[in-house]
Amino acid sequence: MLQNRVFYGLMLAGAVLLYIFTNTYYTLTLLVLTVLLPLISMGLMLLSRGGLNIRLNAPDTAVKDAAAISYTFENTGSLPLARIVFVVQMENLMTGAKAFRQVHATVGSKTSVTAKLAIRGSKAGSLVLSTETIRLYDAFGLFALKKKDLPAQALLIYPDMREMAVHMEKPVETTGEGNRYSPERPGQDVSEIFALREYTEGDEIRKIHWKLSSKIDKTLVRDFSLPLNYSLFLLAELHFDKEDTADAVLELFFSLSRMLLESGINHSFAWYDAGAEEFCVRELDTLEDLDIAAARFLSSCACPEKGAALDYYAASGYYNSRSTLVYVAERPDADRIAEMEVLQPMRTIYVYDDEEQMEDGKTMQDDDRILFVSVKQAEEGGLEIMV
Repeated sequence: MLQNRVFYGLMLAGAVLLYIFTNTYYTLTLLVLTVLLPLISMGLMLLSRGGLNIRLNAPDTAVKDAAAISYTFENTGSLPLARIVFVVQMENLMTGAKAFRQVHATVGSKTSVTAKLAIRGSKAGSLVLSTETIRLYDAFGLFALKKKDLPAQALLIYPDMREMAVHMEKPVETTGEGNRYSPERPGQDVSEIFALREYTEGDEIRKIHWKLSSKIDKTLVRDFSLPLNYSLFLLAELHFDKEDTADAVLELFFSLSRMLLESGINHSFAWYDAGAEEFCVRELDTLEDLDIAAARFLSSCACPEKGAALDYYAASGYYNSRSTLVYVAERPDADRIAEMEVLQPMRTIYVYDDEEQMEDGKTMQDDDRILFVSVKQAEEGGLEIMV
């Protein structure tokens, strides 16, 4: 707007000088028009501003790299709106990163216009969208009127799911003392029967109930129960130095959880939310449980303190010698990992951004319980993880 005002000032000064030196009807007309047209434009803007409504249309959730929002501009007045300008602030609560986009629009009389805004380079987490500094300009860009900011809206952006191979070091279902059993799915706990049914081709011989089969002259098999003892505990450390590394941590964490559930392995899913100052633990039995937990997880704030989630886990009493802790973090602390490995079996996924950041992980490279994963490897997928 300053540039337009400077240009108009020079044009007005030129019209005045031209009239002084020529003193003709034509130059006087030019001078009058130079003065009146901006005033008329300002008057039209004042009359039309009351008929403008702006709405932000943002979905509740979106997939990363496909996230988009839109603005609807509705002008109920009889006069067109020459120019609308505002700033969209996008703040990711998970990483603390902020981005700004400026939007321009023109709306005719009694019309409605929708403008789509793609969120390029979006990262996983809760994205808070703030529409600020809304201004209406006249046709010459000399005057501006400010409208009230729109209410902020949140958009949950989900991480990409990567393919990976998960190998179990020991049968999770048979570890510990399961005192809760799944009412919906069978498992491998031979101490508890899930259901009896007729034999079908491919059933294991050990599952045949010989005594009962001989009595009723039918071959019956036993489906064993699935204990819900949550022998795997997934823990994500929400402390990040870079957005790309944060994305890799979230993608690995969610992909690992999904692969376990698809393999029929229930587990605990935990993190520390610095915004709510809460250590959050969810017990996952189904993919639906993961979706519910994801909404809460992605709304969390990262922690400025390194290793806070691991400290809260150690203080919570969740650890035990019969469960395995799978810890996913950006460049985790070696000393804290060593302390926790004394208390229970543990697997660590060490996520790093580049070779330079791997310098502090050299002391842990001989530990076969730690898997080193670069951001590039996480993006490519196809990892093999032993838990």
